[in-house]
Amino acid sequence: MSLHSLLKTLFYRAGYSIKKLQPAALPLEVATERAEGDPLALLHAVSPYEGFDFQRYPNDPSGWGSQSPVFGELLARLRPELVVEVGTWKGGSALHMAAELERLGLPTRILCIDTWLGALEFWQRQKFPERHAALELVNGYPSVYYQFLANVCHAGQQARILPFPQTSALGALWLRCHGVQAGLVYIDASHEEEDVYADLLGYWEVVLPGGILLGDDWEWDGVRLAAERFAREHGLAIHRGGEKWWVEKPH
Repeated sequence: MSLHSLLKTLFYRAGYSIKKLQPAALPLEVATERAEGDPLALLHAVSPYEGFDFQRYPNDPSGWGSQSPVFGELLARLRPELVVEVGTWKGGSALHMAAELERLGLPTRILCIDTWLGALEFWQRQKFPERHAALELVNGYPSVYYQFLANVCHAGQQARILPFPQTSALGALWLRCHGVQAGLVYIDASHEEEDVYADLLGYWEVVLPGGILLGDDWEWDGVRLAAERFAREHGLAIHRGGEKWWVEKPH
């Protein structure tokens, strides 16, 4: 094994990456668009809501912990230009944040990153039959993404909420490659310790100085252990509000 490979392996095992992110190669018109301050416009050439018949679906933004008062408190405090939500499902928390932003009179946009394929427990049918049913399988493939789109349309929040159907890891990589940062990043994807820890590492660079990395599901052992490990390694205090928890990025 070469010295470079050995060092890379040791860094990975310690929870760090030494891979250098290459800036995206952008054509002139795209670079101009990015320079005008809207890199998120690079995600979709056509709005994902265009031509979507949302009336075929009921309004069903059901979820877990979507109505927590912590959202409103942090949004009022931070007044961010962008919120990144990692793990969205049917959009309950994103829609709640959108309503809070309307109340605050803020033009903040919300980027929702999710595969819409479900976490581990959704595929444990015998143990969690209701969660498995929520996948809304069509020919064995989850269709809940379309329920999410419909919920956003029912709420009239198409201009504010933007879906990014991608894994959390590649979503973080895309944001970092394009220099996108957010005042509030909400992590609510996998509950497995290593997945959560990887998300915290990947999205910490996305949080603006003075911003907040917010998480959910403190009662899950994997989430709590990952959060405590991350906070300990970065010298951060963990704040709590019910099942929500967060760390603050120094200025």
